[in-house]
Amino acid sequence: MKGAKTYEQLQEQLDEYILSHNMRPSKVRNMVLKAACQLQQPFTADELAEKCAEERISVGTVYNVLNLLILAQILHAIQRQRGKAATTYELVRESDANMIVVCPKCGRESEFTEPSIIRLVHERRYSNFVAKYFTLVVYGECRVCRRKKRPNDRAIYLENNEDDSNT
Repeated sequence: MKGAKTYEQLQEQLDEYILSHNMRPSKVRNMVLKAACQLQQPFTADELAEKCAEERISVGTVYNVLNLLILAQILHAIQRQRGKAATTYELVRESDANMIVVCPKCGRESEFTEPSIIRLVHERRYSNFVAKYFTLVVYGECRVCRRKKRPNDRAIYLENNEDDSNT
């Protein structure tokens, strides 16, 4: 993945966050982080929990660590439509600009890059705020779903001409 940090860099980032927030280090958190790094991106919480079950880590612990990894800016959550609403998670990349088009009907999604949007976000001045990364999700109908919705032109033609032949 372009701009991705190594597991060791992410583990160090997590350790720094934990220490700066007066939390105790935990092997389980590092195991969940390692599992997240090994999964194909993006992934769901259920996929991560399934991977962590091999290490006997509970689902509740996985969800707690997911929230911690988001706060530590290691992961970011994206609301997506996969047939039904689902949250997926991805590792934050350096100067990340994550842009996705999603078809809510069938769940198809595709990443895209638009340099003018990236430039706009990074050049914009925000009061008391510095943008590090962003996610843009565009919802619409994919080509396949639009075709399914479109009536069959031949059937319409035959239906309209059937009335003419009876007169």
